[in-house]
Amino acid sequence: MRNRIIILFTLLFFTEFSSFAQYTFEKIVSDTSDQKIHQLIEDLDGNFVMVGQTINSSNYLSQGYIIKTDSMGNLLSEVVIQPIDTNSYILFNIHCVDSNYYLLGTSASQNTNVYRHVWYLKLSENLEIISQKKSKLPIGKWFSYFNSIIDSDSNFVLAGYTTRMDSVQIYHNDPAFYKISLEGDSMTSYFLSEPLKMRYAYDLLEDIGNTQYFTFVSRFESSSAGQKLILTKELDSVGLEPVPLGISDYYSPTYLTDTSIIMCGHGSPGQSELYSLNVISVDLQNQLIDYNHFEIGGNMRDHPAIYNGVSKNDNNIYIGGTSNLDYYNPYWSTNDSWFHLVKINPDIIPIWEYWYGGDAYYFLYSILATTDGGCIMVGNRYDYETQNQERDIYIVKVDSNGLITWTQEIPLNKPELTVYPNPGTNQLNIKTTVNCTDFELINLNGQVVIRHRLNDNQSVINTESLKSGIYFYRLIDKKNKAIETGKWIKK
Repeated sequence: MRNRIIILFTLLFFTEFSSFAQYTFEKIVSDTSDQKIHQLIEDLDGNFVMVGQTINSSNYLSQGYIIKTDSMGNLLSEVVIQPIDTNSYILFNIHCVDSNYYLLGTSASQNTNVYRHVWYLKLSENLEIISQKKSKLPIGKWFSYFNSIIDSDSNFVLAGYTTRMDSVQIYHNDPAFYKISLEGDSMTSYFLSEPLKMRYAYDLLEDIGNTQYFTFVSRFESSSAGQKLILTKELDSVGLEPVPLGISDYYSPTYLTDTSIIMCGHGSPGQSELYSLNVISVDLQNQLIDYNHFEIGGNMRDHPAIYNGVSKNDNNIYIGGTSNLDYYNPYWSTNDSWFHLVKINPDIIPIWEYWYGGDAYYFLYSILATTDGGCIMVGNRYDYETQNQERDIYIVKVDSNGLITWTQEIPLNKPELTVYPNPGTNQLNIKTTVNCTDFELINLNGQVVIRHRLNDNQSVINTESLKSGIYFYRLIDKKNKAIETGKWIKK
């Protein structure tokens, strides 16, 4: 496979008010096949490894697909894995243990009367296959979706749903749970199967005491809302509790503390906002602590990221989804849409909220809070005017302020921004050559103390309330890219 890799912006951004370097980039991975990346990790060396699927253009079978970049977005490896048979192969999840990568996915035949499998691979840091195994599923079922964790016993535990065909309903989805050892051996499983019901499992956590699993499901026991299903370590069901406010689907549960969990999902009529990114925190008894919701507004709908829409690294908490998702044509839409990213405090109050894309149809699969304090997002970009049901992969890495820095594009002899007087006192004058930009003033703690929309070439900002000292400023364009930065001193 020969791919066209378009790096739109890549650089090292190091500010005087940051104690570490933050890399930002925006990348499109494109070829003539249809491609998807479901999930990604940051490995021990700061590289990003992503897994998903690509469609073989000769036989239209899905193949396992892996991309590895360095921290600046430079492509290190691109691998397609297709065992020699007539099955389709999809990679859903990736984990990193002791410099090895562990990939989990599924294989499925077009023949419904044969066994399908959970697909396990162990890869070296160079993406070479060390071992791979297949574990049988009940005949006639195949995994359409799952998320997985490594539990305290170093086993992989999967929560998702299988699909089957029957005489009543062509495609019928059932919750499924599976446990596999670190060596790829099947240990135990729990498959549900009932007629005329479409029930789903999306995510799971191990409880703090390492004695059971919290799995997050939807549409159990005739309810249309979300629930927490409690399973033993042997995957026996021992309890079912409602999720507060009816939040459901694509939960991405993450521990905020040892006593609280944060998650994201759809809303329910009369309880929460239907077409927003609904975010809640709950205690370990599933009681509501905090709630908020985020949306682009107007007639456009927001949808949580499909595989991972909540990510936390240290004190940085991010929520991600798609704005203006087309529910009637979710993959090949003619709409313009955006990746939607919100950075929040533990009480779910937003620190900032940005959108990325808008010039085509964007669909977010996963986000990851990175070790440098920023966040990386991965999903699809589809332009119906130039593409025919073949999606490109869109990757964007932002810094802790949600920005894709773009300093290379600033000619040294033609500044876009003049800030004066500098040093100044209670008034800041701004002269710029570009309109419809945002001006930000930041203190030494990295906090934005003033944000002002510049609609004219000259503006005046009152700085009387600011303390004397050193501040940094940024000029931000319509795509949330910092096109100029500098330092201002208040006397």
